[in-house]
Parts: sequence; structure tokens; C-alpha cells
Amino acid sequence: MMMEVDNKERDVLKKILDSYLSELRLEVAATKRSTSTLHEEEEIVKGLQKKVATLK
Repeated sequence: MMMEVDNKERDVLKKILDSYLSELRLEVAATKRSTSTLHEEEEIVKGLQKKVATLK
């Protein structure tokens, strides 16, 4: 799937992903249960951050 975004939209997406990743890391650190799902989600968010960084 292709998605076109302008610079402002890209910047907002980056801020959203950065904020969410920060919260997710806090949740991983705070939880005592199995975190494999949370770790998977963290890797997905990191991948999305890389993709957003390359958007033009």
C-alpha cells in the first residue's frame, strides 16, 4: 500500500509514533507478565518510525 503525506502530516506521524513507543516501553518495563506481544509491537512501531522517516 502506498500513502502520500505532506511534511506536516509526516511530522505529526513521527510525534505520534515517538510518543506511543515511549509509553509502550514504560508498559513493558512495568509489567510482570510475558511481554512477547509487547516486544513484537515495539518492533512494529520501530519499523513504522523508519518508514515515516523516509516519506517524502
